[in-house]
Amino acid sequence: MSAPPTPKNEAARLSRLADYGVLDTAAEESFDRITRLAAHLLNMPIALVSLVDADRQWFKSRFGLDAPETPRDVAFCAHAICENDVMVVEDTTTDHRFADNPLVIGEPRIRFYAGAQLRTPDGYSLGTLCTIDRKPRRLTKEQIGQLRDLAAIAQSELEQRISAAKATRAERRLADAVEAQPNGFALYDSDDRLVMCNRRYSDLYPESADLLVPGVTFEEIIRRGVARGQYPQATGREEAWIAERLEKHRNPDEPIEQELSNGRWLRIEERRTGDGDIVGFRVDITELKRQQLELTELASVDSLTGALNRRGFMELAGIEKRRAGRSNTTTAMLLLDVDHFKLINDQHGHSAGDTVLKDLVTRWHATIRGHDCLGRLGGEEFAVLLADVDCATAEMVAERLRDAACSTPIESEGRRIQVAASIGVAVCRTDAETLDNLLARADKALYAAKEAGRNCCVTAAA
Repeated sequence: MSAPPTPKNEAARLSRLADYGVLDTAAEESFDRITRLAAHLLNMPIALVSLVDADRQWFKSRFGLDAPETPRDVAFCAHAICENDVMVVEDTTTDHRFADNPLVIGEPRIRFYAGAQLRTPDGYSLGTLCTIDRKPRRLTKEQIGQLRDLAAIAQSELEQRISAAKATRAERRLADAVEAQPNGFALYDSDDRLVMCNRRYSDLYPESADLLVPGVTFEEIIRRGVARGQYPQATGREEAWIAERLEKHRNPDEPIEQELSNGRWLRIEERRTGDGDIVGFRVDITELKRQQLELTELASVDSLTGALNRRGFMELAGIEKRRAGRSNTTTAMLLLDVDHFKLINDQHGHSAGDTVLKDLVTRWHATIRGHDCLGRLGGEEFAVLLADVDCATAEMVAERLRDAACSTPIESEGRRIQVAASIGVAVCRTDAETLDNLLARADKALYAAKEAGRNCCVTAAA
């Protein structure tokens, strides 16, 4: 008996065989079908899909044979993988390589063997599709061609297996990459059903997280979130908000910002793929929004007193004025001027003057309602916009503000400074009256208060 030769590329061949991950796997019908067909077409009692490992041949499929493997040194297939084409041994007893082979002189008593290589696309012979008989045989060219074709089919099955394994590994890598994303990620198919999302995405939407499973539509998820109060912007206009959100989701363009009920803000970036799917990212911009708010406050708040500056006051007053016009309610403008403020600075110093302004703002904030606007227009001049008040109420508030200013002296560096304020009041006459006009009337009333001796309130004529 001759020992089988070793392929020149044996180490690479064995590595390539391992890549397929097929050794010692369970039987599969796709391979068993091939061995049954080979046995039937060639009228053979035995047909095998044999893979030649380092020290054995292992049978992925076997027809007519019970043994799952044999040692490599007695394997006919170990010889066949070194051939360039189908290896045929018509009578093993007359072939010096196999005449005394244990598989010839003992079970399964091989007298005939034909093996077609299972060759990878890059040229490695992994094993064979072989047929065996217990008597000498001779194959026709047609039968050899049939065996060769069936071996090619068996190799195709192996290629599908490695392709599936590659696809599985690629999917796993993709899933790992998606999970590693610091942002929320979701993929919806062309029917707008969820394909996948990462844990970060679920964490960002706790109210609807239980619905974030493949197959659920985006609309179902959105409606569940609205029903559970997840989106403050939808409150009071639920159906309109849902319609707007669906439109932006199905026809994505520019990023949008979304407020959540837990106070967080997200930037949503969505795009359609070439297949019509929708890829979406959710970026937590809560800290950015906080910084923007701080910058906005810095731009609209007086750095000394904490009251709104002129710009901030005019913006908020304009918003309130328009709201009052829509709701058919009345607003009032109060202009306040600290009496003889220059004298305070001259007598006590600018530091004391700053203390006076800060203390006055604190007192006035405590006097008005939380939704009323208080702003410093410049120097010692302030303004208050009162919402939903009539003239009598506006005059009453003005008196309280004046009294808050002068009722108790302000202490600064051990000195007690008596302060007074003059106030002009103007109540909005019509919805059409502009904010500038309302301010002008309040300013005339303030001038009249100063002319009347200061430390008093004057209301502009209606």
